[in-house]
Formats: sequence, structure tokens, C-alpha cells
Amino acid sequence: MSNLPVPVALLKTEISGQWNASNVAAPKFIEVNVSAQSVRYDLNATDALLFKAGSPTIAETPIGNWQYVDRVYNVELEINTQVSRQRLYNLVQEIRRICYARRHSMTNFQRVQFEGFNELTQNQANIWSGTVSIQLVNNAEQASTT
Repeated sequence: MSNLPVPVALLKTEISGQWNASNVAAPKFIEVNVSAQSVRYDLNATDALLFKAGSPTIAETPIGNWQYVDRVYNVELEINTQVSRQRLYNLVQEIRRICYARRHSMTNFQRVQFEGFNELTQNQANIWSGTVSIQLVNNAEQASTT
């Protein structure tokens, strides 16, 4: 049986490798496998971009007689900065740019789709954060049962 791709790790590699620091300074790229609230990072040093599995992590839609499926992998990116709200939006714009420029460039997925951005409001002064939703899509894959 072949290995199922790990979308969070692969997307982190893609985005960190394609980041253009002349557009906006590169944040710290962090893969999260625990509650994001338990992860520590220093926003005084640099912005933080946390990669975590979305919900549902994998969704399948059967096609026809169920021999093939459309498979979608959901990934969420949490962005944190203490510079400004404009910096938050610039970080989102760079992520969006990478998704559109590289939409067919990942070898394990047919398409990278920027789904949306949600700015989060918290009770912390001078910290701006938000969540970007990205889907990694494979259409008409064989529904392997072996």
C-alpha cells in the first residue's frame, strides 16, 4: 500500500520554499500537531505562521460506481503578528499569491486552492491574527481498498 500524503507538512514546505521576502518579511513557519494555544513563539522576533490540519482533514466524494473519488485535504494556516493589521493582510496576500502561482505545482496534489481568510479578534492589544483556509485537491483518484 502506498503512503497517503501528509498535507500539512507538504504545504508548509511549499509555502516556506516559495515565500518572497521582498513582498513581506518571512514569518516563522511552524507545523502544529497540538492545540495552537500551547505553542510558544516570540512575536517580538518575527511573525508566526502555524500550519495545522483543517476539519475535516480529508473529505471524499464518490464518483459514479465508487471506483473513483474526488479527495480534498483541508489545511488551516493561523497567522499572528504584532506589527499591524496591514502586515496581517500583507501576509495573507503573500500566501494567496503562492497558492495561485503554484496551484498545479505540487506533486502529490492536482490543485492548491486558497479558500478564504478570517480575521480573528481577541482580547489582546496590538496582536493581529487570522486564519487562512486552503484545500489541496485530487479529483478522480482511484478509490483503493488494498
